Amino acid sequence: MLPLSILAPVSLVLAQAATSGEAQADLAHARELAAALRYEEAVVEYQRYLGHPNRPSAERARALLELGFIHLLLDDTVNAEQRTTEALELDAWVRPPEDAPKKQVDLLERVRAKLAARPRLELLPREEANRPQRVRATLKDPQGKASEVLLRHAPVAGGPYRAAPMVCQEGTCEGELPSPTRAASFTAWYFVEALDAQGNTVARAANPLAPLQLSVIEQKPWYESPWVYAGGAALVVGAASVFFIASDPRK
Repeated sequence: MLPLSILAPVSLVLAQAATSGEAQADLAHARELAAALRYEEAVVEYQRYLGHPNRPSAERARALLELGFIHLLLDDTVNAEQRTTEALELDAWVRPPEDAPKKQVDLLERVRAKLAARPRLELLPREEANRPQRVRATLKDPQGKASEVLLRHAPVAGGPYRAAPMVCQEGTCEGELPSPTRAASFTAWYFVEALDAQGNTVARAANPLAPLQLSVIEQKPWYESPWVYAGGAALVVGAASVFFIASDPRK
């Protein structure tokens, strides 16, 4: 009889293979339904496929692109653009088939243009010459939608997050994480957020559910890493109001 130390990895591989097979079957069924013009049923099967975790990004992106087009055929423009946006965020190079209908190509290019026009924040690598608590980010804002950039920070995981304005010059924004009681050693959780003139969030680098963590020991950066819960370091969100626990987020 094989020892448990060998059986456990084997079982895991078999389980993953079974899950992969189920996902492929769901995707194939979704495509069959779409080809048969049974669009409402196809939407359900695509969603079933997308519920499988750990599928390759390129595969999920193609499925999302196909689902977006089906929503368009069902006159659901909102979900059509949302699914196409998700496809491009997973794989910027995703393409429809060469014989794709013009409506699908136009949908993809329209969403691609909207994404290119969105403000985008990206955190810059820490530089040795900088103060350890300094945070730097780049802001790309082709249409000038962002009116201010804030450094949201908290001394404990999960917040509540307070905010400090960042100074932006020529697309580079800088701010500093405050040291509680001016201590030489502290830990902070943080993310960067751009707001429009109405106070809506238009771009983020990290976010409240996946903040970055920085520990400073005797004014030297000791440990820094992202909390990975979703997405990449730069997360672009739509124009929607965001509320925080602090009554005045700028204090």
